[in-house]
Order: sequence, then structure tokens, then C-alpha cells
Amino acid sequence: MSKDKHVTCEACRHKERPCYECEFHSQQKCPPNLASDCIVVDSLICNKKIYKIAELSVPIPTLGDIIDIGPGGVITPLITLTPELSGIVTQTTVVKDMVINTGYLPANITILGIETPLQINIPFQQETVCPGVCPEDRIHESPFKIESVVTQGIEALGISVGNILFKVVLSTNLTVTRPVVTKAPNLRVVKDVNDNRCEGSDWYG
Repeated sequence: MSKDKHVTCEACRHKERPCYECEFHSQQKCPPNLASDCIVVDSLICNKKIYKIAELSVPIPTLGDIIDIGPGGVITPLITLTPELSGIVTQTTVVKDMVINTGYLPANITILGIETPLQINIPFQQETVCPGVCPEDRIHESPFKIESVVTQGIEALGISVGNILFKVVLSTNLTVTRPVVTKAPNLRVVKDVNDNRCEGSDWYG
């Protein structure tokens, strides 16, 4: 076909132009015609830094006969705790105006700088008041950060046995959002996020 001959591009409703340009544009996908000019955005309901206290008291017989707790809660020999943030288990429950978070933090116990097979799960629970929060809102927490690790001996008294209190202070940023429909002035649709949204097969397997 001669390039001087003009045809009309019906696919994208262009004016007459040389056919080679028409053929090029006819192969391009046009912007989708959406039902409205409304958009869905996340509305911020609550955002704050929170602290979670993981705490567990362990009787010293559990750790072995060599452990002793002297006056003032001094532990002999030296015991240290190594939390494993990568293994933390957490569960979030949202009620009206409150976010409840429960879980536990795995940790390894070291005696005199020597790693031992002793491992513990330290539970924690945190209630955060967020006015306006509802059960179906979206919850996001930033990666946990260890603020402090405490190992405290508790002397035996009467018929009780000595205990070692392990405590880990964790911090995170809690963000609660809610998807809402908004309408922006002069909104111009550029493209669909998924160009193949309406081209799926009718077969479901």
C-alpha cells in the first residue's frame, strides 16, 4: 500500500494519517475506560513507637547444679542471654480503639561465654491504645529492635528456690491504616496497573 494513501485509525480514534503510523498505533493498548474518577488510598489511623517487654523467670535447677545465686541476686557463674530476633513469633489482634500483640522471643543461654544447648522462649504481651482503630484495619509493624537485655538473679526465700529473671525490651513502630475511597480533582488515568486484567481465560483450574 502506498504511504501517500490515508486511512482512519478506528482502534484509538485517531484522525487520518499515513497508514504505517496508523498500523503502529492500532497495535498499542489504549488507556482503560474506568467507571469513575475515584481512587483508593490508605488513610493513616494510628502511628506510634511502642515497647514490648518479653519476660520469663526460670528456676535455677533447670539450668544445672553449677548455677548459684548469692546475696543481692548475684549470679555465679556469669550467665548471658542472646535473643534470636529472626525467630520471633508474634500475633496481632485488633479490637475497638486497641491493638493487642502477643508472642514470644526465642533466646539462647550462654554460661561463662560458652554457648550451651539451653534455649528458652520468652513470652510478651502488649496492648496499644489507638483511638478510632477498628478490627478490619491494616496493621504494620517495623522490624523489631532490641533496646535492652536484662538477666537478674532472684534469691531463694523460705521454701522457694532461686530464680533467674530474663527480660528483653523490644521496640517497633506500629502503623494502622484503613483503605478509603477518595476523588481527586482533574484526575487523569494513565494506565491500568494490570494491562491484562480483562483478558483472563474463562477457564478456572
